[in-house]
Formats: sequence, C-alpha cells, structure tokens
Amino acid sequence: MASTPHKHVRVALGLVALIPLLAACTGGGSTETSTESTAETTPATTTEATTTPATTASSSVIETTESSTAETSTKESGETSTSKPRMTKDVEVAYKAFSSLAPVELFEQFETCDPSGVEDSFACNGPEVGQFQFFDNASKATSTTQLLTELRSSRVVEDSGSKVVGWTTIGTMSIITVVDNDQGLVLQQMVSSDKIDPEERIYELGLSTPKDTEESSEETSASKN
Repeated sequence: MASTPHKHVRVALGLVALIPLLAACTGGGSTETSTESTAETTPATTTEATTTPATTASSSVIETTESSTAETSTKESGETSTSKPRMTKDVEVAYKAFSSLAPVELFEQFETCDPSGVEDSFACNGPEVGQFQFFDNASKATSTTQLLTELRSSRVVEDSGSKVVGWTTIGTMSIITVVDNDQGLVLQQMVSSDKIDPEERIYELGLSTPKDTEESSEETSASKN
C-alpha cells in the first residue's frame, strides 16, 4: 500500500513524457496529409494549364482557315462579277449563221447584231471594228463575186472558188467583201480609202491571210514532211 503513490507518480511522469511524441506524430501526419493533398491537386492544375495552348492553337488554325476561305470566296466573286460573256445572244445568232466568213475574234468585238432592212441580213456593230453587213442570199453572193473578179476597180486577195475576199473602190470609199459561194453568204464593210488601207484592214480583221504567210506556212509543213 505504501508503494501506490510512487506508482501513480511514475505513471503520471510517463504520460507527460508521451505528450511530445504524440505532438510530433500529430504534426507529421498533418504534413503528410497536406503534401498528399497538394500532390493530388497539382496534376489537375497542370493539366488544365497545359490544355490552354492547344486550345489557343486550334482557335488560331480555325480563324486562319476561315480567313483564307473568305478571301478566296471574295476573289472568286470579284472575278465572276467583272467577267463578261463572250457574245450577246443576238451576236451569237449572227455568228452561227455567218461563221464561215470571219473568225470568231471579230464577232466577239460586236456589241449588237440586228436584222437590217434587207431580208436575211444583219447589221453588226462594235466600237473598235465599226459596222458590218451580213447577207444570207445566194443571188447576192454570185453577183458580188462577179463584181470582185471582173471590175477593174476591184482587187482580189483570195479566190479559192468557194471563197472570195477583196474590195471594190468607188470614189474615196472602199467596200471590203468576203463571199462564201458554197453557202451563199456575203460580208461587207465600207471604209474610207483616204484613212484606211483596205488590204491591211482585211488582214487585220483576219478575213484572209497574206500570201507571204501562207507560203511560209506551206514551206514549213513541207520541210517537216
């Protein structure tokens, strides 16, 4: 019974000695918990930060693509709006009927081709090339061929029988003429001889080819063969 107080004292001292250990254990546990919590939350934060540049890059690509598409559409729209048809409907009708008389480049320069006062004839006009008369008449084709080949005031630059090209001079005016005898078609244009050389005009419009050019082409073809 006498030893009991001493035992109580030792137990009390032992409990006092355990207090720092318990405090240390408690502090260590808090640190580990905090560290684990930080470690768990950090990757999520890093992932979110990492995805931001990718999202920005994707947005930039989309914006660039949309911008390029818009520019292309605008360019194509501008080209379409400024382009013009090669021929108007009335000119196209005349071209289909008289294409054997003149090259397509001449018809493309016409703004209008309207029926004239004579049956089966058209008057075609262009600001650069002037006015032309077209006739679909076999009798006129025959009589015009006679005038070109027989009159002293006429000059022929091409005569293949089916096609005759030349001009007739009356005073200070010259009538440039192309005849297609096979189809009975005639093309005529009146020009001032004082201002325009009819022969040069014929070649300029592509109504015929100069003989020098034809001979050169024939020689080239012969040498190739």
